[in-house]
Amino acid sequence: MPRQPFTRRKWLAALAGGLTAGCGGRTGGGETATATATPPPGTTTQPSTTAAGTSGSAGAVDGSEAAVDGSFEQGAGTCALQADPIPDGTWPMPHHDPAGTNAAPAANGPTGFPLNERWTMSALEAQVTFPVADDRFVYLVAADPDSSPSVPTAAVLCHDPRRNGEIQWRYKIDAMPIGPPVAAAGTVYVPFGPRGDARVLAIERSSGQLRGAYDLPGRFVGELGTAGTSLVMPSEDAYRVVDARTGEFCWSFTPNEVRRTDRRDRKIRAAAVGDGVAYIGTGYPDGEPTTEIGHLYAVDPSISGMQWHVPLDGPVGRIAVADDIVVATLGNGVAGFDPESGETLWTATADASIRPATLAVADGVAVYGTRRTLYGLDVATGTERWSLSFGVRGDVIFVGDVLFAVGRSDPTSQRILLAAVDAKSGEPRWQQEIYDPIVDVMAANGYLYTITSDGRLFAFTSI
Repeated sequence: MPRQPFTRRKWLAALAGGLTAGCGGRTGGGETATATATPPPGTTTQPSTTAAGTSGSAGAVDGSEAAVDGSFEQGAGTCALQADPIPDGTWPMPHHDPAGTNAAPAANGPTGFPLNERWTMSALEAQVTFPVADDRFVYLVAADPDSSPSVPTAAVLCHDPRRNGEIQWRYKIDAMPIGPPVAAAGTVYVPFGPRGDARVLAIERSSGQLRGAYDLPGRFVGELGTAGTSLVMPSEDAYRVVDARTGEFCWSFTPNEVRRTDRRDRKIRAAAVGDGVAYIGTGYPDGEPTTEIGHLYAVDPSISGMQWHVPLDGPVGRIAVADDIVVATLGNGVAGFDPESGETLWTATADASIRPATLAVADGVAVYGTRRTLYGLDVATGTERWSLSFGVRGDVIFVGDVLFAVGRSDPTSQRILLAAVDAKSGEPRWQQEIYDPIVDVMAANGYLYTITSDGRLFAFTSI
């Protein structure tokens, strides 16, 4: 299919008006959305895994002690914090699911090779967020920080992949997005900044109408998430949960209140949910001088507080919960923890810092990457199953038994590759040089989606 590019002028003009349409309905007037319909082979290795990454032991906390320390605040709302199964074919939030696995079934995307570009949508010179998808549509936010005062800064966009990415509606707003959207229960949630004064907009998915807006106290970090009826809105200082249906405050956990301190190594950096428990990782905020200190907390709202806490030898980058193990990246390594007790089950070191923080876990394999190497570990033991000379550029995802990654096979080369790797063996299955600056991948609706730093959304399918 031919590409459908928008120049910055055309994109801003389209943003300001157009035909009314909707994902299953029609938009109204006022401040709600207007919509415009627009028609290399490598080898695997098996070096031994060395221990590094954690310090101390987990401290179990009973319900009464947890409530007394002041770290847990109970609100009036009632939320179920459950990592519900994600419907096949969808990718409703960053990292795919509340557990943060970055793993989807084969039905989500192409697993036959080679791949072919099916359609492309562009917002040239604009910035786009990571896309998410429900069972029908793909959502992202396009923003232009240099836009004229007479036009909106950003727009939440609804694309129909069955119509070659045609835009169904757009919701305009004079604010910059500070994270990807989340699609749940017929609603699209999007955080807008600045980070120190963030709001989360709840937009009806079929019409693009605004349902409500939730204020977020503190400095927003990470990404939004949903788990059951809970909407998770993490700030730097507190893991905050509200009722996704009403926005009513349910509960929050503040790591620095555990010891009534204000330590920078207890700033929230990552979180995931498993079996009704929130696993929260901390460390120094990005961009600040850091020390090799971090913390991992298990917070159970059913006991109104902390279940256990583990001090770590490094800031937490990512967390995933799978196969009855909590897996966390720790700067220069990865570790696995018992979800019930916090006991450190295994640790592994990397050849370099895990930047950007990458992690995907499924079917007994945990994959993470550095600027030089991609690793596959056994989730149960932490032993290395394989490694591949491939420096990751963005995150990594599973689609069935295929791992997709963007990066370089040669760290001295400027060639960017989109690669597919067999998840169990680490053997390359396909790769293609990409001339567009791809920064992330996602799979849904039978497509592999990629976004670029210059405002493009690509959809790939098997030939």
